[in-house]
Amino acid sequence: MTAVTQHSSKSLNHRLFAVTLFAKAVLGVLQMATAAAIFTGAAERLPALTQWLFRAELAENPNDFLATRAMSLVGVIPTSDMTFYTTYFLAHGGLHIAIVVALLYGATWAHRAAVFVLWAFVIYQLFEWLTVGGVALLILTVIDLTVIYITVREQRSRALLEP
Repeated sequence: MTAVTQHSSKSLNHRLFAVTLFAKAVLGVLQMATAAAIFTGAAERLPALTQWLFRAELAENPNDFLATRAMSLVGVIPTSDMTFYTTYFLAHGGLHIAIVVALLYGATWAHRAAVFVLWAFVIYQLFEWLTVGGVALLILTVIDLTVIYITVREQRSRALLEP
C-alpha cells in the first residue's frame, strides 16, 4: 500500500469515526430526552398527542403511511412501570455522551473505556432481546457493534501515528 493510499484510508477512517461520534452523541441526547419524557409522564400522553397530530390526515386518508406508522409505534409503548426504561435510557445516553466527550478531548483511556462500555451494553441488550424481544434492542446492538468496530480502528490508527 502506498503512502498516499494509507493516508487516504486513515483520513476516511477518522472522518467515519468523527461522524460516528457525532451520531452517538445525538443518540445519547435523544436517549436522555426520552428518559426525561418518561420520568415526567410525557410518554403516557404520547398516544393522545399523536392522535391529535394526525387526526386530520387520518380523517382524509385512513391508510396514510406516516400516520398509521406513527399510531402503531405509539401503540406499543408499554403502560406498566417505566422505571426500567427511564434508568436504561438515562444510563445508556449518559455513558455514551461521557465517552464521546472523553474521546473528543483525547483522553488516553477513552477508547478502551468506550469499547468496554459498549460491549457491556451489547451483552445486556442481547440478553434482554433473548428474554423479552424487541426490534429496538437489536437496532441499538447493531449501532453499538458498529461503533465498537470504528472505535477499535481509530485506536489502532492513532497507535500507529504515535512515536
